Amino acid sequence: MVIVLGTITLVASAAVGGIYLLTQEPIATSQTAKINGAIAQVVPAFDNRPAEEAVRLAVGGGDTTTAAAANPTLRETQADTITVYPATLNGEAVGYAVETFSNSGFGGRMSLMVGFLPDGTIQDISVISHNETPGLGDKIQKEKSNFIETRFVGKNPADPAFRLAVTKDGGSVDAITASTISSRAFTGAVKQAFEVWQAWLNDRPVEATSGATATAARAKKHASTARKTKPQEAEEEDFEFDPSAVKGALPYDASTGATATATGDPDAANTQKGGE
Repeated sequence: MVIVLGTITLVASAAVGGIYLLTQEPIATSQTAKINGAIAQVVPAFDNRPAEEAVRLAVGGGDTTTAAAANPTLRETQADTITVYPATLNGEAVGYAVETFSNSGFGGRMSLMVGFLPDGTIQDISVISHNETPGLGDKIQKEKSNFIETRFVGKNPADPAFRLAVTKDGGSVDAITASTISSRAFTGAVKQAFEVWQAWLNDRPVEATSGATATAARAKKHASTARKTKPQEAEEEDFEFDPSAVKGALPYDASTGATATATGDPDAANTQKGGE
């Protein structure tokens, strides 16, 4: 019996290994095509292969690793990474797509692809994945509101007049109605993308200094001290809306499309009680 079970185990293991080897290359090819598609959405036309020239930069501990060995001082780490995809046309840089993230969304982690022009102007932003509340935080998606177009596109984070933080934290970004937490996480992820990209361009050590992984308290450190006289705002932040109570509250993945559809004007104020 032991010999029979052992033989079955070996055969099954070999079969699984064979299937993995057969599907590994097609999966990698598909993933590369998906990444190139997302990059094409946020930067001007290019003729290179950004996914093959990607530079992975670790955040959190300051260590980094690069797929293109562009910087010999970078070293490998298992920390969260920001990936920079250089886009060129006829050998000239036309933009940079930066794959960034935040772990501070109302529903947890969100991933974005942020496109920058060489001068730092935000060309466009694409939401790769998120778990935000349908009808509230999911309005970070272009299909649900004009949040990206009106708050970020055409703005340059290097411009002193444009501060990458929600207005409640003293910044220039108006939060989505009843979705301050989602808006703050989104904005922090964009800020993190800009700072890490700029550090790489200028050959500086990479540090996660944005609010993308910071707590709400740290994110508020630049806010006006006058806000301390507005306890009702703090109370709004402490309220926790239960996503499970919303029908169809499933994670969103850009590769499959949104899992829920908001009704009415997507950018109008939400009349539902509570919020994020």
